[in-house]
Amino acid sequence: MRFEAVRSDSEVARMRHNYEEFQSLRCEAERCLEADDLNSAAAYVEAAVTLARKRHCGFYRSEPLEQILIEIARRTLAPKAETARPTRTKIGRVLHVATALSEVGGLTRMMRRWIVADESRHHSLALLRHPGKPPASVRQAVEARGGHIHVIGATRGGPVEWASALRKLSLNFDLVVLHVSNEDPTPSIAFADERNRPPVVLVNHADHAFWVGLCVCDLIASSRVSGERLVVERRGTPAKRHAILPIQIDPPIRKHSRAEARQKLGIPVDGPLLVSVARGVKYRTMGGVSFADMHVEALLARSDARLLVVGPGEPADWQDAIAATGGRIMGRPETPDPSLSFEAADIYLDSYPFVSITSMLEAGGLGAPCATLFPYPLDANVMSTDMPGLAPTIGFATSMAEYNRILADWLADPQALRRRGDETAANVKRLHTTPNWIESLEALYARAVAIPPVTPLRGNGAPANEEFYEGYPDILLNEVFGEFDSAEAILKRSLRLMALPERLRVWRRLARTKSFDGPWDAVRNLLPEWLPRSASRLRGDSWM
Repeated sequence: MRFEAVRSDSEVARMRHNYEEFQSLRCEAERCLEADDLNSAAAYVEAAVTLARKRHCGFYRSEPLEQILIEIARRTLAPKAETARPTRTKIGRVLHVATALSEVGGLTRMMRRWIVADESRHHSLALLRHPGKPPASVRQAVEARGGHIHVIGATRGGPVEWASALRKLSLNFDLVVLHVSNEDPTPSIAFADERNRPPVVLVNHADHAFWVGLCVCDLIASSRVSGERLVVERRGTPAKRHAILPIQIDPPIRKHSRAEARQKLGIPVDGPLLVSVARGVKYRTMGGVSFADMHVEALLARSDARLLVVGPGEPADWQDAIAATGGRIMGRPETPDPSLSFEAADIYLDSYPFVSITSMLEAGGLGAPCATLFPYPLDANVMSTDMPGLAPTIGFATSMAEYNRILADWLADPQALRRRGDETAANVKRLHTTPNWIESLEALYARAVAIPPVTPLRGNGAPANEEFYEGYPDILLNEVFGEFDSAEAILKRSLRLMALPERLRVWRRLARTKSFDGPWDAVRNLLPEWLPRSASRLRGDSWM
């Protein structure tokens, strides 16, 4: 079995086409800025970033987009008088900021664990555009630290008004930590004026993708060295404004033996069990080869082995592989708590082609030896699993042949496999759980307090255009991560942020192109985004 090589010429052409559509959205943002339609300008910035995130355009930095948000801040926030904050040398109150939180995924767990582990400080959360109730685990963690959850986006207005509210709230804190979506324009507007505001740290949770907000980050925190390299080399951020904060996991506590976990999952206890857990989108079929196809050879070589994959279910293109292995490939849907699957694993397999580092750490912490496939050049290492706690023992394969050899060797020697699992668990616990993780956090806090703030409002030069790049990892990103939404579909996501005249103009365009999913969707998109959240609070649906 082999993967088709990425065709660089066609990928470069695709990126250039994406870049043209990106520039079109950027021009719309500049037009609205010139007309002083600031919320619409911010909405177009969001749409441009969404396009560049979903359909990579060959760059990781856009000074023109950053400049639009800086100019919005200059016109709306900078002139307003604020009470001067005293200079603070210690951090006692932390404000976490998120666009929205999901029950499933590493970002929510990362925030919750941060708050739980940092016992000596006050932690609060600002939700910019979260629909409904936040995850209960986050709410409980915030309450336990004496904090509150503030729903910014339920108030009338758009990014400009929400930025003003966010900035006002932040002045009561010693540090702001951004866990926001790549495309969210609100924090860049809120924190562009460095006067009085607390230090701002951005969590680089999507280190492989394009995002906006470089201009207001005093410090960028990546979880790994490959993310740091892109921040410095491709996003143009000085190394002094970067810090490594490893991913933290809950202290691994086994509640069930492997056999007990398998019984609870309804899986026979005989034979080795290979497990992989991630969001379904991380198991994209590449070059006609599905994740299930990748493991047929290993399973046929061991007739008693099984593979459990939690996240994608059992897609149609997995059925041949499932049949070829006599049903020993089992796919299940996403679940908020996959701990039983981790406990059941004899070997943990990374998702492919989109790695899932948090899941691998959680499985490794429970003693499962971990294997991953990375068949790309080293310049694309941001697409690999390069966590310090996993590096000494991980089965790191650069080809399918090597991957199958690793699995065969591991399955042939159960005692060596157990020793590897024990060593993996020790390394993960040492580097990715408290108290050692707290040492990394305290170092981050110290740097955030000491480093001078960025000063985007003082810049006078014209922004340079984006630098298009034709190498790795760029030419892989659309094939592995790309979501090929049309420009109209992307505009629809940001339509409700726009001022009414611009919203009507774009709405008519989307209606002509039949971009709405029926009459109700068309009507819904005439309404401003804040209205349903505000109505929910007025009805008493609020959990606050």
